[in-house]
Amino acid sequence: MQDISKKRKYVNPYFKAEEVTEAYTLQPGDYVYIKVITPDEKVAALYNLNVGQSSLNNMGEGSSIRFVSYQVSDQGNIDFPYVGKVNVENLTLRQVKENMRDILKNHIDTFSLQVQLTNAQFTILGEVTAPGQYTMSKDQINIFEAIALAGDLTVYGKRRNVQIIRPTARGTKTITVNLRDRNLIDSDKYFIMPNDMVYVEPVKGKMWGFGGTFSLGLFSSIITLILLVNTLN
Repeated sequence: MQDISKKRKYVNPYFKAEEVTEAYTLQPGDYVYIKVITPDEKVAALYNLNVGQSSLNNMGEGSSIRFVSYQVSDQGNIDFPYVGKVNVENLTLRQVKENMRDILKNHIDTFSLQVQLTNAQFTILGEVTAPGQYTMSKDQINIFEAIALAGDLTVYGKRRNVQIIRPTARGTKTITVNLRDRNLIDSDKYFIMPNDMVYVEPVKGKMWGFGGTFSLGLFSSIITLILLVNTLN
């Protein structure tokens, strides 16, 4: 990390992040877990998906947790028991919780709600040690946490031009960040969100074939041979 703001013609492309925990809004295809907690077990059984004795905490990771979650439809709705369609698109989890509380207070006297995103994952590709899809421990993680999950960048990763491809309600947008710029920290482009795809571009040397199997000794031998030929000529 470097302070490059004093370099000639430097223009800071980053702005201070105003929100972190409430920045992500639900999109079609997301899975959201909503649990109604009430002293009346019969009422709770009406409004909660049937999961037997299992709970969110002991189900583990993977697709199994989606059986107790509501998928956001292409129209931005979830189908909640005995309530019907509820629009959640472009809402934060806090806003979803508030809306569901307003709806259910007309049906239940005493209750609380647990709302959680269950598909918090991102994909990282390119010049990282272990590319793939990773589960996020929270709704937003920073770019360095994301890279750490993938085992860090390889020596051929272009640190000045990391791309974050993010789906939004208005279409997909591409965000470019410079990992060497200190101004990136705590900025509006510092955080990775669910469904993001991070791509680390290789440096030109890698594209020219100077990969991990390239031998420095072989390169030296070639240079020596060229100098020898020039000397003999």
